[in-house]
Amino acid sequence: METKTGQGEKKTGGTFEYPIVGKSKAIEQLTRLIQKLAKVRRDVVIVGEAGIGKGAVAKNIYHLSKAEAKNGSQTDPPFMSVNLSVVDDRELEAMLFGFDRGVEGLPYTSKRGLFEQANGGTVLIEEIEEASFRNQMKILNFINERKTRRIGSEAKEAVDIRLIITMKEDPSHLVEKRKLLEDLYARILEFEKIEIPSLRQRPEDIPLLVKHFTSEICRELGLGELVIDINAIDVLVRQPWKENIRELKAVVDKSVLFSNEGRFSLPPELVDEKTEVVKMINNIMAGQEFVLDKSLDVIEKGIIERSLDRFGFNQSKAAQFLGMTEQTFRYKLKRLGIASARSRG
Repeated sequence: METKTGQGEKKTGGTFEYPIVGKSKAIEQLTRLIQKLAKVRRDVVIVGEAGIGKGAVAKNIYHLSKAEAKNGSQTDPPFMSVNLSVVDDRELEAMLFGFDRGVEGLPYTSKRGLFEQANGGTVLIEEIEEASFRNQMKILNFINERKTRRIGSEAKEAVDIRLIITMKEDPSHLVEKRKLLEDLYARILEFEKIEIPSLRQRPEDIPLLVKHFTSEICRELGLGELVIDINAIDVLVRQPWKENIRELKAVVDKSVLFSNEGRFSLPPELVDEKTEVVKMINNIMAGQEFVLDKSLDVIEKGIIERSLDRFGFNQSKAAQFLGMTEQTFRYKLKRLGIASARSRG
């Protein structure tokens, strides 16, 4: 079975600024929750593993809520964001709250912080568990008071913002690991909560995501549609995807670059002998052409590599196990580009 990118693709939440692609129940529930939260001005906490798209979910909530938030205004309500995994914790307070001129160690000027700049809009704080307890306490105080005070100033300014916080684990687990302040955890319990399941928990979404990303990348590169072999989809569905959608998109990007004659091609590191055997059999049964020598090379390479692994990269034992002379075995290592035990170590 083969499919062309963009054909028969089902997108849930296709009206979103950042498409939510999938057919699983989890994705259907997610899109309904995004639409619901866009209609109410409530703080939100989004929980999910790295690379799962927490930021995109937050931005969809903001974009869907813009029309109602305008109230006749011609300008969009502001949206500010900060990812604490890439921000120096020592700079965070000044970034969130701003500072006034004359503060020691800072430029002689005044600067508004994110909370002040986002008045009337939304602030997204990503990976809040990366902040020190000191800064978590300052964020907690802001959540309770809804007032911001610049460093070096005594004046407090009330602001009206929706706060969206993301974290990579359930807040209760972060408290146990001493990564989240217990008082902040108690306050976050009052937020609306969105939990995004990992890609491993919803493999049925992977084929649609592959087709979506392939079409997207082809458009960016000015390429025509690619035919995606069902065997390639099967390989991608079986991967662990520890970095979730971010990792899948990177692999699809590489696969598009490896594409040849209008066909989607997996990068070499994802092709093993088992995959190639299944592909050969399927192609034969479907009456499709394929290059036998290339398929046999992939299969032979996989068998030799597994044999080397089994015997601790002892070439003599691996050759004997496979019924080859050592000379033939070394020739195959060179021809198939298999690294020796020395270079692996």
